[in-house]
Amino acid sequence: MHCTGILCKYDGWGVVRLFVFSLKTSKKQIVSILVCVLMLIAILVAVVVWPASETSAKVYSPAAGATDVERVEFLKSLGYEVDATGAEVREVLIPDEFDEVFTKYNEIQQTAGMDLSPYQGRRMKCWTYQVLNYPDDGSVLAHLYVYKDKIVGGDVSSTALDGFMRGLTALSSNSSS
Repeated sequence: MHCTGILCKYDGWGVVRLFVFSLKTSKKQIVSILVCVLMLIAILVAVVVWPASETSAKVYSPAAGATDVERVEFLKSLGYEVDATGAEVREVLIPDEFDEVFTKYNEIQQTAGMDLSPYQGRRMKCWTYQVLNYPDDGSVLAHLYVYKDKIVGGDVSSTALDGFMRGLTALSSNSSS
């Protein structure tokens, strides 16, 4: 394919400048250029759409929590020994919109890789267990939030007036801070 063109440009001073160009390509070259452009577009789309696995945050995958055995095993996997016979359950409603207090509570969830924001406006069960092996004086409780038989959140907290509240992370990382 051969293409010749003339461009005219008026520069404002009464002078017209002519630019002449010529382009000679074969069909093979045009196809090669189109393939390269399409590959570049595909790479850009893949980079933008496809998440990078190394830079992605670790996402918590909800654990099974339908039965008392599953909930106790989950807590044991984190290093907590609990009194399974004294478990209490209540229904809770995650607010439609988080106020300042619930936003801070959800930040505690996020330290353990959990997030309650996808459950806004939903009812779920909160299971409470007495923690028997927490290296602290006083009563320590573990709370597990269960939605559709999956553990989606929770915390470990002291009932003392000057107590603490932490996300559901391994016991050794909780007790060191």
